[in-house]
Amino acid sequence: MLRALLLILGLCISSTSAAAAPVSRDDPESADPGQAAISTAAGDAVVVTANPRASRAVVAVLKAGGSAVDALVSAQAVLAVVEPQSSGLAGGGFLMHWDARQQQLQVLDGREVAPLSSRPDDLLQPSGEPLPWREATSRPEAIGVPGTVALLWDVHQQHGRLPWATTLQPAIRLARDGFRPSPRLRRSIGIAQRIGVDHSPAFQALYLPGGQPPPANRPFRNPALARTLELLAKDGGPSFYKGELAQQILAGMAALQTDQPDFRGWNPADLAGYAVVQRSPLCHRLRSYRLCTVPPPSSGGLAVLQTLALLNQSNALSDPADPQTWRLLARAQAWADADRLYWVHDPMDGAIPTGPLLDPVYIQSRAIALQTSPAARPTPGLPPGLAAYPYALPEQSREQGTTHLAIVDGQGNLAAYTSSVETVFGSRHLVAGMVLNNQLTDFAFRPSINGQPVANRRRPGRRPVSSMAPMIVFERGQPLLSVGSPGGRSIPHVLSRVLLASLIWREPPTRAVGLPHLSRRRNGLVLEQDPPLPWPVALDQLTPGDQPIRRQRLGSGTALLQKINGRWHGAADPRREGTALSAD
Repeated sequence: MLRALLLILGLCISSTSAAAAPVSRDDPESADPGQAAISTAAGDAVVVTANPRASRAVVAVLKAGGSAVDALVSAQAVLAVVEPQSSGLAGGGFLMHWDARQQQLQVLDGREVAPLSSRPDDLLQPSGEPLPWREATSRPEAIGVPGTVALLWDVHQQHGRLPWATTLQPAIRLARDGFRPSPRLRRSIGIAQRIGVDHSPAFQALYLPGGQPPPANRPFRNPALARTLELLAKDGGPSFYKGELAQQILAGMAALQTDQPDFRGWNPADLAGYAVVQRSPLCHRLRSYRLCTVPPPSSGGLAVLQTLALLNQSNALSDPADPQTWRLLARAQAWADADRLYWVHDPMDGAIPTGPLLDPVYIQSRAIALQTSPAARPTPGLPPGLAAYPYALPEQSREQGTTHLAIVDGQGNLAAYTSSVETVFGSRHLVAGMVLNNQLTDFAFRPSINGQPVANRRRPGRRPVSSMAPMIVFERGQPLLSVGSPGGRSIPHVLSRVLLASLIWREPPTRAVGLPHLSRRRNGLVLEQDPPLPWPVALDQLTPGDQPIRRQRLGSGTALLQKINGRWHGAADPRREGTALSAD
């Protein structure tokens, strides 16, 4: 065990500097200017994470005899220190885990939960209108009961091989001793500053000393987070919900109640009652492949499966040099979005017609409609077995700060994990060194429209709809590919394009993650500006007559693992700081 600990502690520290960029309302964490080369690795045990320090921690864990789950715990803890703008201990996420020995696929839902004091109108103004987005992101009512630690603890109890405390040592060391902040971290601090941090003296003191991001050439330390991680290492995951850490979190939330008297706060039952939910994977066939993802309350996986099914019906999958392929991809994204944004909600509130929404007859009818009515604004369909629309059409929402990692260990176990704190640095509130999420802005702000309920309305104990979509693809019963990405509402758009490239266009992993993205949004078609690899078509051929086009950077962070000729190959999206490494 001493050897394992020494290996895990053997982490390197490096640094560079960053420049700020304008905040995009659609994608505030858009791609970094000056993208790096695509990071790749190959072997029997491979990792792809959004940060080189996290990837190095994973390699150390795997070399010390740890499982994919041990490596996952270590990676997420390190990311909470070095990539707090995207994920952390006070956020939530979804995990897909493949147990190679048991030949079993498992989905764990660690999504945040609305506290018991929640009301449907929590993010409405007295006039009944929704709060402005930026104001809503900072409100304590936007903070959900975190699920990340519970998910990590639960899956480690099932599949971990190293002691829990051992897996947390790299993160403790980085938080205590410091690291040189990366360009993306410093840039994200500047973005958070422009979104608004005046409500959080704790954020300003830690991340904006003297009103500026921490210097790039000096170690940045988070001693409060180091103490939090040390408590977790000593007392285990349950302490976050019922122990000393739980008391610190409740005290921090009570302090927010003092600053904002209308906030009704949390009570101990909010934390003590949190439970990870094990769900059945949502799977669908595409030619010879079986694509599996997380089911509701995430809607992103359903959208990916629908998008690819619509394209398959349209016979528009095979040629990336054909502009029609890209035009139909954009339309299929929009039609899939119409369904998932209407139908998906927390399953606690009743069944969701995921099966009927993927029914071949239904998909065929939708595919015909998107081809014959290209200028039509997509509306949700009525899948088989349903006679009427039960909900109001929801308004558009935003999602941002997210991360994804993919790990395969030497025994063939896979972990595909997407986690988030929502907006860049979440709510920008801090407790015990942790960034508190603002995931409850993913609920519909208006719980009803014209007297009809919105499916994704806010209610106590409910989990808001998400776009996160970790995926594992099988061929002949065995894992072939693992993929996921951050990107907010564009996650299913990114992943449908990556899967199209990997599975149908037969592109190698580097091209699959590096080819351009497009995203159909409410204000038109967004084409990626300055993608890592050039567009394979002339962009003037993609112009739809019915919708405006704009060019902007898109902040995906795809982590891709693919088995090729018996070896796993990893590729990290160069749009962020992703790093692929082999532990062989």
